[in-house]
Order: sequence, then structure tokens, then C-alpha cells
Amino acid sequence: MKKFLVLLIAICVLFCGCVKTEPQIDPNLIKIEITYSDSKNITFDVINNSKDSIEFGSEYSIEYLEGKEWIPVAERTETFFDMMAHILASGGKMNFSFDIAARYGELSSGTYRIAKDFTLLNEDGIPCGSQRAFAEFEVTAIER
Repeated sequence: MKKFLVLLIAICVLFCGCVKTEPQIDPNLIKIEITYSDSKNITFDVINNSKDSIEFGSEYSIEYLEGKEWIPVAERTETFFDMMAHILASGGKMNFSFDIAARYGELSSGTYRIAKDFTLLNEDGIPCGSQRAFAEFEVTAIER
């Protein structure tokens, strides 16, 4: 019985070492650059600095800086995003504009950031990693 238990533990240790982990991705490979923002709208560029293509949808989220902690901004209305996948080649840039007020209402003054998820695709178009990118922006006053 002891030999069986030792053998079982050895097999578990052997196979646990074979678990494939997702590679760490350099946060500078995918950038979001804000080109315009106010309390109601945001326009930004997605820039692919990686050697691979990236895939992503149109969903995004907004977070508010409170002290040193990022807090998700509560949605005022349920938002539906189109399910179209965007694919951006290595070195490419794509521009997006969103009506923040339609989803979150008008933002009050403060520091915010947009958060967006991306999937890296290898040369065969197979997902090989994921990354969440952020870009900060300020809302200084509510425009009327």
C-alpha cells in the first residue's frame, strides 16, 4: 500500500510539472492611446506593437481612481456589444469612439481609465496569449 501511495504521489508530481502556463506578455505590446475624452465620449487608438496579430471585440469597461484603487464605474444601462471580432496585424493601429454616457451616464470630474481585453494570435491564427490594456484620462468638468 505504501509503495502504491508513493508511486501515485510521484506520478502526480511529474504531471503537475507539465501544466502549460500562459506566457507573460509585455504590457507595452498592445497600447491604448486616448485621442479625445470628455464626460460623455471617448475616442482612442489601439496600437499593436507585438510581432503577432491581435483579436478583440468592441466591449470595454471604465474604472474610476479612488485614492490608489481603481473602482469599476457602475453601468446605468445594460449594454450590448456587437459580436464582430476585430483583427489587427502587427504594427497596425485602429481607432474607436464610444458614447460613454449611453452606458455609464455622464462621468463626474476625476481620473478614469478605459480597460480592454485582447487575444494574441500566432502566425496560424491560433490564440497564444491574452492581455488587458489600460489608458488613463481625466474628466475635469461636466459639459452642458
